[in-house]
Amino acid sequence: MKRLRLWRFGFIVLIILATQLAFAQQPVFRIGVLEGASGSITRGAQMAVEEINNAGGVRGADGTFFRLELIVQSTNGGANLDTAVANINQANTIAVLGPQTNSEALGGLGQLQGLNVPVLTPATNDSILLTDTTDRLFRSRAAQILQGQALALYLVNDQNLRSIAVVQLDVESTDNVVGFSSSLQALGVSPQTLLLQSRVTDLVTTLVQSNPQVAVVYGDGQLASELFTLLRQSGWAGRLAYDQANSPDFAPLVPVTLRSGLLSTTSWPYTATDASSDQFLAGYVRMFGLIPDAIAAASYDSVKLLAAAIGQPGDLQTNLRSLDNVQGVQGMLRPAQLSAGETSNNVAVIRINEYGVPQVAARYAGGVKVEGGQLPPSTFATATAVPTATPDGVVATVTGRPFQNVRSGPSIQFEVLGQLNEGETVRVLGASRGNTWVVIDFRGRQGWMSAGIMDIFGDLNTVPIVDSPPTPTPASTATPAPPQEADIVIESASVSPSPIIVGQNFSTNVVVRNRGNSNAGHFAIAATFPPNNVYTAADIPGLAAGQAVTTTLNGTLSNTGFYTVIIVADLNNEVAEGPGEGNNSAFTLSYGVDKPIIRQTTAALNPGDTLDLEGNGVQGDVNWNGSGSGAKLDALFGAKLGIIPNVTLETVHWDLINVGIINQSTISRTSMNQNTIIGVITADGNRGVLRVDNIPGDQLQVTLRVYQN
Repeated sequence: MKRLRLWRFGFIVLIILATQLAFAQQPVFRIGVLEGASGSITRGAQMAVEEINNAGGVRGADGTFFRLELIVQSTNGGANLDTAVANINQANTIAVLGPQTNSEALGGLGQLQGLNVPVLTPATNDSILLTDTTDRLFRSRAAQILQGQALALYLVNDQNLRSIAVVQLDVESTDNVVGFSSSLQALGVSPQTLLLQSRVTDLVTTLVQSNPQVAVVYGDGQLASELFTLLRQSGWAGRLAYDQANSPDFAPLVPVTLRSGLLSTTSWPYTATDASSDQFLAGYVRMFGLIPDAIAAASYDSVKLLAAAIGQPGDLQTNLRSLDNVQGVQGMLRPAQLSAGETSNNVAVIRINEYGVPQVAARYAGGVKVEGGQLPPSTFATATAVPTATPDGVVATVTGRPFQNVRSGPSIQFEVLGQLNEGETVRVLGASRGNTWVVIDFRGRQGWMSAGIMDIFGDLNTVPIVDSPPTPTPASTATPAPPQEADIVIESASVSPSPIIVGQNFSTNVVVRNRGNSNAGHFAIAATFPPNNVYTAADIPGLAAGQAVTTTLNGTLSNTGFYTVIIVADLNNEVAEGPGEGNNSAFTLSYGVDKPIIRQTTAALNPGDTLDLEGNGVQGDVNWNGSGSGAKLDALFGAKLGIIPNVTLETVHWDLINVGIINQSTISRTSMNQNTIIGVITADGNRGVLRVDNIPGDQLQVTLRVYQN
């Protein structure tokens, strides 16, 4: 019996060792996330990744199982998009999720294209995919035009409403208004269109007097809340619809009693009762203790689509576009049947009940009503289970260097207890305030390691905060000798020309210094320049202690925009730097890429004046006509106009002046404010911009710029 027990114990040990070996050997696919750790994109993706990894991973076309990992980088609402993209670029990701907002997706189009991997964004603006020339962008939920179409179908066909007013509260909502109004007209309904000119109270008066059956509102949440409140307080009893019914800029400002009955649309409602939605809702609540939103559902579906595409032979981008009839939380996902880059055409029309909860009124798939309002049950495929590759808790791995020091406290002032070698993984027991250092068990002692130069898997916010031990005081009788290691740093860098010209060779002059106390032998520096991931490196045969050398990184870029790049010192860790290893990726260079400028100047247009942007006298491009609120800027001789949102004259560039959004023949004065940027495709075929500087009286004052093609 004793021998049998020992045999069983040994068998269990072998199973555990085999499981650990499988985990260590299982290859990894990384997916980037352009959002913070607590965002809906991140959480939806985390749930999908955990499910896939717990089932053994995703199966590749050759039968190999891969573990999925997320590389999460916050964009801070777009302010840190360049840095986030640069960091993800260096993490060898196979795809990227995000960003969430229309402004980030449109404003950062060049950066997203420069990732050179599929990018799946939940942003719904109709222009995003039209302006993408790389076919790398995918939309993870139904576009805004489909949501407008679904609302129009519901109002006209289901509710038999014909008297419909469309209220536009700002310029940014123009695309949404046009899409919805076009859908109404296709159904034989001509809506009354109202544009906010000055005061919300004027709109209230007009709506009360015209008394439509329903008012459909687009635009700013705070203005919409004011309009809704005043309408209900006036006694107007018509129906109301608003495309951002659950927006934090709107819902908290309108009492629940006034929101009851409000109509809206979404790509997925959490109150849907089909099996896929129930399964997702329950899993999300159990995992995060939160109710998921439409963004989380789209992100979850995106990871499932990526898993399906990984299992197909060929490249991932082509495989994504070829997927068909994949069951998702939002509904059936059919990239192969939809326009390029679209993955879902599923829309729900919702009605807010007396408790402020969205109830499903109708569901549509590509403009076709789903009878019963519910979708078929989930048929998610799962991989054949193998020992799980998902580590428990939070773990850290030494990467990118031969070893990393373990110290007795959270700074380089503390003694070195030892090292962990590259590839070693340890469980994280705690973290410093701010999560800059992690605490591990090192040979029975509390060890501290710098978190910024390790790969962290898991959420550091879930481990305890550990206070630093007292900083050691050096003995007064001895002066410690300075470290004898070399320390290679990038001291400065600049590009020439600046901005970099598309299609022309550029040079980056890099000053490299050895700040250490030992001479350094051969090493290399390198950088991968977005948006086209141009890798360039320079060899340095050696560098004496304290000395500096200037070297050059060269390349050619083919897309415009504003970017950042990390210039890596001691690329292959050839120089023994000790603590200096931690600053090898510390230098970031910002730069711009654009086309040559033909002409930049200012102009003042009085009514009837024509402006030729190139100034070559061949033919005019725009004409300023009319007066007062009826004034407008008209395109001439085949030129095209369009407002480019969320940019300035300093941040606009050639790729943003894209025919996908520069497609109008007239821009009204009411759409212009000071610093509005108007893109122009000139009559000569060049791309240019006008910045509105002022509109005194009936005169239009602009600063213009026109690029060479």
